[in-house]
Amino acid sequence: MKLERENVIVFAGDSTTNAGKSTATNGLGDGYVKMVNNALNAFCPQNLYTIVNAGVDGDQSSDLLSRWDSDVIAYHPTVIFCMIGINDVWRHFDCVDMTTKRNGLKEYEDNLEAMCEKSKGVPRFIFMLPFFMESHQADEMRIMTGQYADVMRRVAKKHGYPVLDTQAVFDEYMMSRSGQTICCDRVHPQQIGSALLSRLILKALEVFD
Repeated sequence: MKLERENVIVFAGDSTTNAGKSTATNGLGDGYVKMVNNALNAFCPQNLYTIVNAGVDGDQSSDLLSRWDSDVIAYHPTVIFCMIGINDVWRHFDCVDMTTKRNGLKEYEDNLEAMCEKSKGVPRFIFMLPFFMESHQADEMRIMTGQYADVMRRVAKKHGYPVLDTQAVFDEYMMSRSGQTICCDRVHPQQIGSALLSRLILKALEVFD
């Protein structure tokens, strides 16, 4: 996917995207969004970029959908990267309060569908799978993350959108090291995981072979 001369790239998601953007001077955070921004300006200086970090800590897919118009579409993006779902999974494990909103697979699918419908005029839309940095396939949260990822794949296929397999990237890393060497909660990519994600995105943008 070759970039245009002028690009507005919005990264929509949760804390894995946010990465402390509220305390960062450039509003991009200290994670993969910042890394992608730096790489694009360093290796493709012939193009112009407006990079938007539309990640919000704790967001589930329903939360992201509720702010899609104001935080994503309002920027008139030429490219959207959307990585959402790990909190939809996590809320099934970390909340004992039964009043806490929990999106099941059907609700998750409906939310992704609505995002796609709202984005019909956007030239490029790329989904990024939710991931869990756990190598044990029988882990309960790893299994559920895979189920939500399958939903995202199905929605992407229906709309003809590409999907970046973030889980495969972390699985390759975990062939040598534990996911907890990136982050103890196995969810937040931190600096090492952000480097892995940024490389995946830059390949999708055909910055590197």
